[in-house]
Amino acid sequence: MLFAGVERFLKPVHINSLGQTEKSKTNALIRSPLVYTPSPLNYVSSQKVVVTDLHIERLLSESIQHRFQASGEIVVKLTSEWIPFHSKPGYILKLADISPDELTASSFARFSLWAAGEKINDFAFPIRVAQMRDIYVTSRSLPFGAKLSKQDFKMQRVDVLKQHANSVPDSTNLASFQLDSYMPANAPLKWNNISKANLIKKGQVVDVFASGNGIYVTMKGLALEDGSLDSLVKVRNLSSDKEFHAKVLSENSVKVSL
Repeated sequence: MLFAGVERFLKPVHINSLGQTEKSKTNALIRSPLVYTPSPLNYVSSQKVVVTDLHIERLLSESIQHRFQASGEIVVKLTSEWIPFHSKPGYILKLADISPDELTASSFARFSLWAAGEKINDFAFPIRVAQMRDIYVTSRSLPFGAKLSKQDFKMQRVDVLKQHANSVPDSTNLASFQLDSYMPANAPLKWNNISKANLIKKGQVVDVFASGNGIYVTMKGLALEDGSLDSLVKVRNLSSDKEFHAKVLSENSVKVSL
């Protein structure tokens, strides 16, 4: 038994004289099937990433540079095989220990990897460490005793932990040094090649700048000893013959605080 009004939900069917069904038009609304599309806000990614040796080396480089507050660029290479594995994205490296506890070309690092606040695993690997820095290299030959100037050098980026250990980095103020040996062109400048240059000579008359408590005075003094940049030398006031220590500022001036 059908109740009135059902025809709105059914297509009318007519049977012709040959017993075949005929389709007829209807004004009834036909709805398409419902298709569910998840909202991007509710979508949780199950994506995994591959933890490679290259990424581990980069993370170790950053951690070691931060640990030792090293200048230049730190480059780390793993010296034993790293077996890649899958992890949640956004994993981090925590450096636990490095032996020896200083920047050296060969070290042993212990670290752990973490993802989403959970530890993945602990690791221990031998590593090679390079510290890449710009150093001074002579652009021409320089004689013994020459006072150094940046114009006599060019910059070259090298690993200062290996064959270029003890090289003078580009951050050094060369104006306060002199050569202790002859240097040919294209030679890296090393600390054992140089010494502090004496800007003030014993017996030299110098300008003395004295300041303190709102007072500023200039006078002439006689240097009683040799002195390099920023060192303290004994000076005698030419007017009062009073002796005092002053800080070397340049080749002909010193400073004293009142």
